[in-house]
Amino acid sequence: MTTQPERRAGPASMGQPVADAPSWAHASGWAQLSGSRQTVSCVLPCENHARTLSRLLPILSDTLTECGYPWELIVVDAGSTDGTDGLMQAWCELPGFRFLPLGGAAALAAGFEAGILASRGDAVILLDPALQHSPELIPQMILQWESDARLVYAQHTGEPGRSTLQRWDDTLMRQQLSRPDFVLPPQCLELGLLDRRLVDGLLQAG
Repeated sequence: MTTQPERRAGPASMGQPVADAPSWAHASGWAQLSGSRQTVSCVLPCENHARTLSRLLPILSDTLTECGYPWELIVVDAGSTDGTDGLMQAWCELPGFRFLPLGGAAALAAGFEAGILASRGDAVILLDPALQHSPELIPQMILQWESDARLVYAQHTGEPGRSTLQRWDDTLMRQQLSRPDFVLPPQCLELGLLDRRLVDGLLQAG
């Protein structure tokens, strides 16, 4: 049985958004009060992951809200036949949730690419629904981004259930983008955070 979103009362539903808060994002009470100018997108590609989504979406909603930035969560669907569309129809009634159907089967990388192209955040989080790394790492990744990291990604330590974070600063990002054979580290497609400047650089490079 899939879980439908729970409508929660709180500061975000009681107050009016700050003038600069984007209409497409979920803005928590703290984000409204602080007047946060930056935003976060989270891209989650899936194919027949309705059960996983029913458990994961509430966790991601709480995690992103606690990070303090207005956010959007984009579920990119590669032709699911397990009721994912119905589940997402309910979730998309809430602020910040978006559903992007691709119309057929697609590789994980293609789902991420479509989500990145649709994203509007200043930081873009990529998360594999297979959950090779815990979403609990996301707040730590946001902290790295706040410290001017341009790329943050999780990497297995060799110990079961344990991950470490790797980061690129602006200098390393520019060095990598200047390479004609540049590709993102494959670990980014498990759990990664891209600064908008890196996203723009990738789009310009084609």
